[in-house]
Amino acid sequence: MTDSPGSYLPTFEGALSEGLDVPSERPLEQQRLAMLVVHAAVVRRSSWSEEVVRPTSGIPHGEPPVPEDFEVRHHVRIANELGKVPCQFCERGSRPCRVCGGTGKLGARACSCEGGRIRCPSCEGAGRGSRLMLRYYTDTPASMCEAYMPSQVGFVKSLFRLESTMETDIGFMREMPEVLRCHDLTGRVGGSAYRGGVKLVRPEFHGHEFGDAIEKAIAGLAAFGTGAVRYDIRAYAWPFLWLHYHEADYAVYRTRTGELRAYGGSAL
Repeated sequence: MTDSPGSYLPTFEGALSEGLDVPSERPLEQQRLAMLVVHAAVVRRSSWSEEVVRPTSGIPHGEPPVPEDFEVRHHVRIANELGKVPCQFCERGSRPCRVCGGTGKLGARACSCEGGRIRCPSCEGAGRGSRLMLRYYTDTPASMCEAYMPSQVGFVKSLFRLESTMETDIGFMREMPEVLRCHDLTGRVGGSAYRGGVKLVRPEFHGHEFGDAIEKAIAGLAAFGTGAVRYDIRAYAWPFLWLHYHEADYAVYRTRTGELRAYGGSAL
């Protein structure tokens, strides 16, 4: 395939010239449609809280920043400081040495502690600790690849399996051709009739309409992205041509390898 979007756009004339099994007479109707393929990667953030007594040094406050990559990450943050309390692990900032059992000696030698006691690591020798509400965060990456077909095609009996057939032929789980990338599916364009504002139009790809595929993709992404703090979402169009005859319907499209293919026929 070339790097031009036009090489992916099927035509009735092209179907005839490449010898596809479609009627040679003009169809009653032609519709230019497109399957929408969405590749999405997100980082979902989960968290839980715990109350502890410990020094505040070395623990940052506030929520962790938005991740810059799609790797698993763990964070600890101080959510709230609840005041000072006596340390529950020591007496006035020190505790018995576990090496010498509080004796200060190891046989005939002196222990490296201070007379059988060590500085309490829990309160750092202060004798008092901070009641903290800690919040633990886990960032977990997830990915999704989905293809969405305009719903009107699903009501045509001879095209019932078109969606699964096209999904196989275009290999939508693989990296998609960049020339089929849809950078903006909002349908917003400038230059309305009123004071140069913004008007809305139905998004399309080189004359091929998505039907309700965009709405279905948005619903799927909304569910997939629950709890996400980072997104990388890419949408691609795979155009096809719907040919409607008196008693037959065909969909004409390019496969991943560039072969022009016709799917469908009579529903009888």
